[in-house]
Amino acid sequence: MIYLLLGGDGLAKDQKIVDITKKVLPSQDAFKFDYEILHGSNLDPAVLKKALMSLPAVASKRLVVIRDTGKLNAHNQKLVLEAVKSKECPVDIVLDVDKESGFVTEIIPYAQMVRFREEKLPNVFDMTRAMSMSKSVEAFEVLSNLWGSGVHPLQIMGGLVWYWENSKSDLSRERFKKGLLALQEADLNIKRSRLDPEYAIELLVVKLMEN
Repeated sequence: MIYLLLGGDGLAKDQKIVDITKKVLPSQDAFKFDYEILHGSNLDPAVLKKALMSLPAVASKRLVVIRDTGKLNAHNQKLVLEAVKSKECPVDIVLDVDKESGFVTEIIPYAQMVRFREEKLPNVFDMTRAMSMSKSVEAFEVLSNLWGSGVHPLQIMGGLVWYWENSKSDLSRERFKKGLLALQEADLNIKRSRLDPEYAIELLVVKLMEN
């Protein structure tokens, strides 16, 4: 069986690979002896050829996972295509591919294909959109995801400044001025290390969402 996992959602593809592995290699011994993972970039053709031709030790078939299949060179692509088209291939193959290509198109007729949507990373505008709708829980969920993605506090500050300036027409003069002061205070707190940067941003979001 050939499994073609196409798309950019890495987490979903990882879970699919786990599911396939459990199905093909149900025992611990099968996983230990008949599972192999390769990476398309700079892959030695001899290593690839051996992986695709080796007979299983425990399971009925070996499972070979090829990550970054799109980075295989022309020679390695040919080896994979030969294995994919062979009726006597002793392995099940999982091909992890980010996007379609001529090489991928040749594989599709022989594979069980699963498409994955592009992974959408959180951004500061998702947070400010929630803020403008007074959805505080959603805003802080996005902010938490931003921290988890390694976004720098000053990048978030830039988005909040943009958001506040674009909200001017919807606010009273006093409310707008109060928000500007909160932005200035947060900026100083971050740059002068008066407060933990994450806490300074969280406090700022609370202040900007106050009625």
